[in-house]
Amino acid sequence: MITTAPNAGAAKPSRSVDVVTVADFAGPAAKRFELRALLFLGAWMRHQGTSRSWPLHLACIGNPPVSVRRLAALAGASVTVHEPAPPPHFATGNKLRGLEVAPTTDRFLLLDTDVLILGDLDPLAQMVGGGIGAGPARFNLLSEPIWRRVFDSVGGRYPVASGPPPYYNSGVLMAPWSLGLGGVWWEHVRRILQAFSADPLSGDWKWRRHAEQYGLATAIEGFRQQDISVTAIPPAFHARPYLLLERVVPWRDVALFHYVKVLTPEEETVEGIARLLYGRRLPRARRWLAGRLGLRAIRSPVFRLVAPDRLRAHPAFYEHVHQIFRDHIAPVIEVTTARSPK
Repeated sequence: MITTAPNAGAAKPSRSVDVVTVADFAGPAAKRFELRALLFLGAWMRHQGTSRSWPLHLACIGNPPVSVRRLAALAGASVTVHEPAPPPHFATGNKLRGLEVAPTTDRFLLLDTDVLILGDLDPLAQMVGGGIGAGPARFNLLSEPIWRRVFDSVGGRYPVASGPPPYYNSGVLMAPWSLGLGGVWWEHVRRILQAFSADPLSGDWKWRRHAEQYGLATAIEGFRQQDISVTAIPPAFHARPYLLLERVVPWRDVALFHYVKVLTPEEETVEGIARLLYGRRLPRARRWLAGRLGLRAIRSPVFRLVAPDRLRAHPAFYEHVHQIFRDHIAPVIEVTTARSPK
């Protein structure tokens, strides 16, 4: 159960923000979360600006692998271990476990693990202030009648005369700890899932997969109706591949890049990303990478190495991943491999 942070108002007054991400090492996607966590931590270590000194928290569902613990220590991140969310939340509630970490500042910034920090986050903190910051979702999957039932299930007032309500992507979320957003969000997800448990819609994987975002929409709307300011996070602080493709925001301005679905499940592991980046064009590197050694010897720009038919994001994304892998992940993997029992 997520509860309001105890005595959150007594946290030290500061412009700093608790940055929190959640990685699921207890489920079937553990290998994918290993890479996501490593890339997240490596990107954190590379980014410059005021936010580099903010507290960083890695909330783990299940015990993290040694590679993640090692890089988290180098990044100065606190690591906590949490139980998987119970029914009816299941995996939809695991993200909310991140709001169980002990606050050290007045506010939190909850990020999906498949987000890369590329620039200073202090301008985002100033923009959001003491309210809630959330980015609009690209697609609204529910019809107005279903949305009205969702709001009814949590006892909320429908916010618009007609059409769908404001809907958010939960990959980037900022709020004061003292609001207790986590507790309200958790309760709304529970009520929504229970209300639709006997409905044919609840059997649709898309419905259950996005239930935490429906609960976030109703929770934020409840706070908005209490005169809490809600800021729409601009694309530079929640850039996704389609926004770059549509030239809504240039890569050079991106501070947070959410690379959701850029990598296939096969590519989104330590071994898989190495094959994608280096295996197709560099036969000798392929032999090195089979043992996950020798990454630091590779210096070529990665966008010249990845085959054009495999590019699904801005080439600079792959270059950045290459640099993170070479400078931060490879040394950790080498030490971990060298110390593993034969």
